[in-house]
Amino acid sequence: MAESFKTNSQTFNFRNLHPKILIGTASDRYIGWIGQIYSQHRYEGRITKRTKLIGAHTFTEEVLPVDSVEEYFDHFQILEIDFTFYRPLLDQDGQPTQNYQVLKTYSRHLQEDDRILLKVPQLITAQKIRKGDQHGALLQAI
Repeated sequence: MAESFKTNSQTFNFRNLHPKILIGTASDRYIGWIGQIYSQHRYEGRITKRTKLIGAHTFTEEVLPVDSVEEYFDHFQILEIDFTFYRPLLDQDGQPTQNYQVLKTYSRHLQEDDRILLKVPQLITAQKIRKGDQHGALLQAI
């Protein structure tokens, strides 16, 4: 078993370890995995850039297209999607949000045994946030 796991980990194959053990990541479109998880040339010309703001600093992130999840699931059995934490799937009027649309796109590239774990929206789980020694209401912007 140990030798089999070592061989699998060297090839980034974490599927079928045990039926009750699922290994995955909290990200799937990471460009740094080209050559390890993702094929070297499959995404040429389809890598997008997005700018993110953290505090007063901005940085540019390069990401693979959503269909790269097909290769992701060649190696892992589960994927955590955390962007659902920041915006619910439906808006206040019950209309689909951008998150809903992105998940719909993901669904087109999933096989029956692929598993996705969604992070519960902060609107539900983080109605109060810690500020120093106090807890204050979360500012909700949908």
